[in-house]
Amino acid sequence: MSEEFKISVKLISKKHVKAFALACAEKKAHKLTRVGGEFYLKCEAQMKDFIRRYVNSLPSKGKTII
Repeated sequence: MSEEFKISVKLISKKHVKAFALACAEKKAHKLTRVGGEFYLKCEAQMKDFIRRYVNSLPSKGKTII
């Protein structure tokens, strides 16, 4: 896998991340109404890190990621 592929592929939908984050924020006393660009980058990085770690932890045999 090339470095270009790792950087350019977006795994998350900004629309869905925003909706979920704001739904989670409804419980806070202070009303949060916006999601900053840095938050999306953090979410993307966490998702890619999770996938890398999970796939690397799987046994070498088999064909399905579960």
